[in-house]
Amino acid sequence: MPVAKRCKALLQNLISPLTLMSAPEARSAVKVATLVVGLLVLSILPENTYAALVQGLYSQEVPVSGQGYQKRADAMSQALAEVLVKVAGQREVLANRVVKSALAKPEAYIRKFGFRSSSADQETSLNRQQYLQAVFDDQAINRLLRSAGVAIWGQSRPSTLVWLAVESVGQRSIVNASGTLPAVFAESFQGRGLPVLFPLMDFEDAGAISTVDVWGGFTHKLQDASRRYGSESILTGRLSRALSPDALAQNERYDGRLTLIFRGMSQSVAVNGLDAVALTQLAADLVGTTLSRHYAIDASDASGKTLLVVENVASLDDYAALNKYLERITAIRDVSVHRVAGSTIELELVIDGSESQLADALALGRNLRPVAPGVQSDSSATMRYSWSY
Repeated sequence: MPVAKRCKALLQNLISPLTLMSAPEARSAVKVATLVVGLLVLSILPENTYAALVQGLYSQEVPVSGQGYQKRADAMSQALAEVLVKVAGQREVLANRVVKSALAKPEAYIRKFGFRSSSADQETSLNRQQYLQAVFDDQAINRLLRSAGVAIWGQSRPSTLVWLAVESVGQRSIVNASGTLPAVFAESFQGRGLPVLFPLMDFEDAGAISTVDVWGGFTHKLQDASRRYGSESILTGRLSRALSPDALAQNERYDGRLTLIFRGMSQSVAVNGLDAVALTQLAADLVGTTLSRHYAIDASDASGKTLLVVENVASLDDYAALNKYLERITAIRDVSVHRVAGSTIELELVIDGSESQLADALALGRNLRPVAPGVQSDSSATMRYSWSY
């Protein structure tokens, strides 16, 4: 059975029993079920799944207490702020003088907006929550960030694998995708445009890593166990939960430490008495700020033209797919053909940022693989890759 059909069937089997639950319980369970399916997909895909194509970077939904002019304007400003944080990858963007000025006139950046009320199960309530849904003009947002000197992070973003060891009532365990905490992580990370994964903790994971390894933060063990997931970004943590597992989730508090391991470097933040939402927002801030420094592209740091040599472009279909692939990379402004020799094509790129940032962006995908320096037939080529489609 094709992967898509298998996943659809699995998700249906997980969700069918939810019809017997209350609506709030069902919504929470659906999030967990969807996350489980996503992780199961990883287990049957080829290794080296480096990145996800993030959707919805330029749209946002925010709660609003009314549809009057001032309340609508305030909600639009909040939605614009959250979109700018997603596209830039870090909250520091909101302190920028140019951005602050733009937040006072958010309607200039909105393509369309509308309102919705809270879900059908609350229709009888007099206090239904309303939401403003706004879709922003991506080109206008990018122009704003460039004029503010802020780097832009494109849709292709690396997934972060989360290894958490949680101590509760004297027992320690590794959090896997079937728990409630991953659903809260998924929501907070989605709000930042960050793909996030939790381990399956199946037989393979259990043989590769232990609770002691995660609690102790043993980097080599964590990196070895993470290889199957193809994630270069690893978030790990040791957390103590203040209440027993059967306590209400909203009353739980966590203490401990989170550490992001990325490219041989690690950065940590303390967790002091945070609930699940605050914990996951702290984690999203740590991941977003760190990764955006590597992948977000600063237009003011332009390298001009770069020669990209791509082998194994054997047909017009290959060329069309390669062109479409390169169009999605934020660092590339323009592509033109410099020379064609058999199945090798030389492309002249106009890029923003540095060539190392371009190499980082190309490394996120699975279709372009760098050719080893010793194999290059043209030593003058700035960058040389092989196309696989």
